[in-house]
Amino acid sequence: MAQQELPEGKLALFWIIGALAVLIGSWIAGHLERVLGVTDTSFYGTLFVAFLLILFGGLAWIAVAVGVAQHGRGA
Repeated sequence: MAQQELPEGKLALFWIIGALAVLIGSWIAGHLERVLGVTDTSFYGTLFVAFLLILFGGLAWIAVAVGVAQHGRGA
């Protein structure tokens, strides 16, 4: 049984999507401030969303690395 491999175009697209997720997540986290009118719930909720975006980007990069490693082995 041959495994289906992701084509290189899909790997590159997933790599770019991961980079955008990390960029947006770090941009959100970098601009987050506790100022007048910001509740604790909204502050920590936004921080959590930024964390999830960075986490998704890292997982996307790991998936691309695994796909490239499997493609190199000829699996």
